[in-house]
Amino acid sequence: MEFAYTYLDSTGQENRGSLMAGNRAEALAKLRARGLTVTNLVEKASKEQRRFVLRKKIKSQDIYSISRELSTLLRSGIRIDRALELLRNGAKKQEMKELLTAVLQEIKAGGNVAHAFEKTDSFSPFLVSMIQVNEAAGNLQSAFENIAQYLKFQISFRAEIRNAMTYPIFLIFACILTFLAIFQFVVPRFFSIFGSNLETLPLPARVLYTLSGWINFKSLGIVLGLAGIVLLVRRLYPTRIKLPNLSARLILLPGVRTLIINLELSRFCYSMHSMLLSGVEFLRALRLSISLIQNVSFRNAMMPLVGRVKEGRKISDVFAEVPFLPDIVPNMVRVGEESSSLKEVFLELYAMFDERFKNSVKRLLTLVEPVIIIVMGLVVGFIVITLILTVMSVSSIKL
Repeated sequence: MEFAYTYLDSTGQENRGSLMAGNRAEALAKLRARGLTVTNLVEKASKEQRRFVLRKKIKSQDIYSISRELSTLLRSGIRIDRALELLRNGAKKQEMKELLTAVLQEIKAGGNVAHAFEKTDSFSPFLVSMIQVNEAAGNLQSAFENIAQYLKFQISFRAEIRNAMTYPIFLIFACILTFLAIFQFVVPRFFSIFGSNLETLPLPARVLYTLSGWINFKSLGIVLGLAGIVLLVRRLYPTRIKLPNLSARLILLPGVRTLIINLELSRFCYSMHSMLLSGVEFLRALRLSISLIQNVSFRNAMMPLVGRVKEGRKISDVFAEVPFLPDIVPNMVRVGEESSSLKEVFLELYAMFDERFKNSVKRLLTLVEPVIIIVMGLVVGFIVITLILTVMSVSSIKL
């Protein structure tokens, strides 16, 4: 079996590779023997397996439900194996039954809980680390409670972004349909009146006529078809395409820069809080939290922190060296470092950046919505004025 993996080196730089192993546990053992901090490990699917990728994927909502219910059952004093049996018997989705069965079999065979969940490939190294630390301390209930809280944060975070983008996307979709209808039905019928005498028309009219030949529902179908093929290939061959230049340019835009920084920092700070709350060692928590940063440019700026902290430097000092970070971050971290309350500090930072992110989204949307309407009005206005000028030019020629 071939496995693809990503890991962080001693400097915090993310790297990728692949290796052959009999199973996932063997692959992890080989990578750990090399001293690598693995952030992701997945089996490369065969052609037959790729047909079922869509069906077998476990959603974050399902992982959240499992974690929350396990936390409740363990808090009630039920053993972990019995709790897993109860969840498996009550699971309605086949993929959840398979996951819980695999975990239960591994535990009954003598494996530890963290390793059992790790082998399923549905729990990320970030979540497995929480289980591992709390299992060693004999407090699995706290592990699953923290995981449930973290996943709830992630799910609600995505929902907020999705809800915020609903109206602008609706406006854009309405604009596209309006333009397609105009170029598909109105413009061709209008110019059919002039027959083959199009060269006598004004330049704007000829431009509009040319555009009507390109912009139509058939073209939209081709574009959507190509987009669907790309998405399907990405799904069947899951690889993350890096766009460092695009990320670097986006984070330099004034409005978008603030939005991205607040988004990434709120996610990073909550991840740090969750890891430290679960008892994960700071350096490992930092590595895993940095690996969760989506913006390539921002992640690359944060990666050197791991090596600098490992050298023994003060945490607040290395945070102060990151150009993207607001001054409040190293200042708050310094307070937490001196008072041994870093997990509380990261929670406060999360709350602050989360509020800033929501405010940034609101401000951005107040700009985007009128811009879309203005652009739509300008295009429709150009079409109407062009049609009027065309009629007037033809009338003047006849006169």
